[in-house]
Amino acid sequence: AYASYELTTGYLEQNEEKTYNLRLWLDENVTLQDPVVGKSIIAKITVTANYIDHIPTDYERCVSEYGEDSIQCSIIASMDTTGACPTVNDDGTVTVTGTESTNGYICSAPDDYGTSYYYRGNVDNNYVKFAGYYWRILRINGDGSIRMIYDGTSAHANGESSSDRQIGTSRYNSLMDDNAHVGYMYGATGASAYEETHANINNSTIKTKVDTWYEENILGTEYEQYISDTLFCNDRSFGAETNEGTGVGKSVTYYRGYNVDNQSPPQLVCSNNQDKFTVNRGTQVNGALTYPIGLLTTDEAVLAGGYSTSNYNYYLYTGNWYWTMSPSFFYGSTAYVRSVDYIGNLYTDAVNRPSGVRPVINLKPNSLKLGEGTALNPYLVEPN
Repeated sequence: AYASYELTTGYLEQNEEKTYNLRLWLDENVTLQDPVVGKSIIAKITVTANYIDHIPTDYERCVSEYGEDSIQCSIIASMDTTGACPTVNDDGTVTVTGTESTNGYICSAPDDYGTSYYYRGNVDNNYVKFAGYYWRILRINGDGSIRMIYDGTSAHANGESSSDRQIGTSRYNSLMDDNAHVGYMYGATGASAYEETHANINNSTIKTKVDTWYEENILGTEYEQYISDTLFCNDRSFGAETNEGTGVGKSVTYYRGYNVDNQSPPQLVCSNNQDKFTVNRGTQVNGALTYPIGLLTTDEAVLAGGYSTSNYNYYLYTGNWYWTMSPSFFYGSTAYVRSVDYIGNLYTDAVNRPSGVRPVINLKPNSLKLGEGTALNPYLVEPN
């Protein structure tokens, strides 16, 4: 019997190389009596190349990999071209000067993997139904994975206040009297060096909360196969214009997240490798997570339409206080982390204060197969 298959398509830049590993195997259910046993396999690989006279867009690259009917590619193609999106600066930061509560857009900015396409403002077409819960897409990451934030057991409209839009409440950290406690994971309290203070050894209280939710809802289920190990950023770099501290012990220290919507423009590139949380370790990620689940960052909240003022209409407003994973500052005897408050305002809270928990996960590229992304017809990973 003869058969042919298209294994992959894509683009190569000038002098670029790509390596593929081709594996052939027999299904585990094959027995010695199966007719294929003892047969030979003859295979031929054909590479077809064509010259193009322009640099392909991300949409063209997406289509070449996933096809023209890909929902993910259609999302990328919907990026605003009218100039309504915030300006991306030469250093990859984004200039945001206020909230976005009226209109909805898809915008782009660099991230650690390439170009990220993020939803901003009063958008109503980023709903996903997955693992029995509703989620809102935050962005298509530069590696093609799809970042989503938990949004409840039913679909909630923008501007709707509901405690169903979180999995409960938690302290960020039960301990608070050291710079270490701004960490999603943290090291030694009372240490004399930054590296010891912010080592990824101990779980924060909120990490334990979201890990438990993952164990109860994703781990070992049919949904786990769709989860991507894409990084989460617990940015513990210093605020360049505000900080004089060392980030150690009880030193008064301001982290970059303190002024992310003011003096420190938002960005989707994580500053330090040790703050890039993943399950699998790599040269530029820490491999410290137990499960591939985390929280929203302040940068993502600002790009989504939030700011240091109220906003009831952007899609991240829930009418409740809930945590981000962005450190703010340490002062006196208390560590502080950024949050979104009950009026949609970006706020700073002491880590021992109970607040809402909205897990964030990433789906593997091209996981979305059905739906229109609306509340009534959300995107689905697979048919229900």
